Amino acid sequence: MSEVIRKSITLLTTIMPNEDKEEWSATEVSRELDIPIQTVHRLLSSLSEYGFVFKNKETKKFRLGLTLMQLGLSIRDNSLVRNSALPIMEKLRKRTNESVYLTVPEGYEGVIIDGVEMDLLLKVAEPIGMRTPLCVGASKKAILAHLKRKTRQRIIHELIGLGKIKDVKRLESELKEIKESKIAISFGESTEGTVSIASPIFSWEDKVVASISVGGPKARFNQQQIKFFMCETKKAAIEISEELGWINLDR
Repeated sequence: MSEVIRKSITLLTTIMPNEDKEEWSATEVSRELDIPIQTVHRLLSSLSEYGFVFKNKETKKFRLGLTLMQLGLSIRDNSLVRNSALPIMEKLRKRTNESVYLTVPEGYEGVIIDGVEMDLLLKVAEPIGMRTPLCVGASKKAILAHLKRKTRQRIIHELIGLGKIKDVKRLESELKEIKESKIAISFGESTEGTVSIASPIFSWEDKVVASISVGGPKARFNQQQIKFFMCETKKAAIEISEELGWINLDR
């Protein structure tokens, strides 16, 4: 990677806002990154020109610019999967009265890209953008189980190397069941004390592109509710898939 690009990325991640600080001076950035002040000024000027960094004229300090937000939102909003899924996610939320999430694969992880939360006081709120290995939780396993065999094996091998998988045979057995039923269920894998039920979403190419999941506190998920949620989640996943052009050959 170009040294300039590396320094620019490091700079941007350094000035991310937190509870204690929203703006940084060039001197503070220079000290934090151990980069000459002249280099920091040059990088900040270039990033400001394209809106990646904003300079407060009163404080002379810098913060992240709106261009980064615009880029992130364009990826999210232009997602065909998300646009097709949102109305159906809302219907599933009303049917189940539980939070509903949309997860997509990226590398060996699953990323929550959107969600609709239920109205009850006691609820589970998974943060948008949350990343979890594809071997952890129903929403990720629903995706992993339906990836092409070579891709799935490569990801499993990678996760083993990262120490994320302890029992490979157990995982592969679980993935086989998920693939056959097109439904996954997990208890407290991503968040303790919760239950998650998920089903895969397919594109017109019959390729898994996402999963839709229902999640909530374990206390509200009795056997009767679980059976109902599984049925409704699977229906929602099929509906989204068909919106994307997938042909349901099981009908």
